Amino acid sequence: MGQLYDNFLAVLEERYPHKPDLVSALMNVLHLERESAYRRLRKDVYFSSEEMIQIAGAWNISLDNIAYANQSKIRPFRFKMVEYLDPQEEDYVILEQHNRDLEIVARDPDGMAIEVVNALPRGLYVRSEPLTRFFTMKWRYKNSPEEAIPFYEAHIPERMRKLDLEYVQCLHKIPEMHSIHDSRMIENLVGEIVYFRSIGMLTDDETTLLRDELLMLADYLENVTLTGAFPVTGNRMFFYLSHTCVEAEYLLYRSKDFNLGLVKILERQYIGSLDGEVLDKFMKMSQATRYMSVLMSGSNALQQAEFFTRQREIIMTL
Repeated sequence: MGQLYDNFLAVLEERYPHKPDLVSALMNVLHLERESAYRRLRKDVYFSSEEMIQIAGAWNISLDNIAYANQSKIRPFRFKMVEYLDPQEEDYVILEQHNRDLEIVARDPDGMAIEVVNALPRGLYVRSEPLTRFFTMKWRYKNSPEEAIPFYEAHIPERMRKLDLEYVQCLHKIPEMHSIHDSRMIENLVGEIVYFRSIGMLTDDETTLLRDELLMLADYLENVTLTGAFPVTGNRMFFYLSHTCVEAEYLLYRSKDFNLGLVKILERQYIGSLDGEVLDKFMKMSQATRYMSVLMSGSNALQQAEFFTRQREIIMTL
């Protein structure tokens, strides 16, 4: 318990380097008096297991990472499953905490986000309510085929919708964003829409609706690519097209106070790690992928025009 507890305290001190800030945060999470929080940090008394779990849940700390801190070949990830169609309070808490984490990254002038994707990323499709419904329908179909629902039944709760839009705002507040896309991303998505229409989960009218939403999204992405910045915040956005197939999707968030790596699994779910070595490996992977990609934003006007003209042609086949 001694080493585990010391490792736990070290993680807390990394999260809040200034002890008064750490004490205040512990008081808020555990509803402690100030002196009680200090006693736990001085090890006059220990955090109970319930308190450690409560802190870990509130601050997205992996207790597995702490327990295996001295085993160099073990790097546990944390899997938080979100139910998108019938969410409970804990599902909302997960999404709210993720938005708060992004706000920490955004406060750092050197904060950075990197996404490597082979499908339309959440930061784009949740801008559109119909596209969000499509991705939710697809998520249910792939994860629970026996409970598959057609497009018209894939309703997004209002609170979930607000958190999705807040996520986009938080993402755009991060000073620097690198977004590396598989060049066949739109083509693959159109193929999925055609498939779901063929099996009766989309009507012709719904397919037309998704086509129009994709055309508007293409206009938005072209504008961001031309300017190299998000329209509201003006923060830098570097848009890349990979020359090779993007096999795995992952996101990195880096700042002086908070770092997080996420790997996409099960269509709309992610496993995450706060481990420094894992983040370094992801960073090297993203750099290698950038070397194999072409930067579209802020330059290459002819390439931009050709690419987005082609994407609109593909979308219009719907």
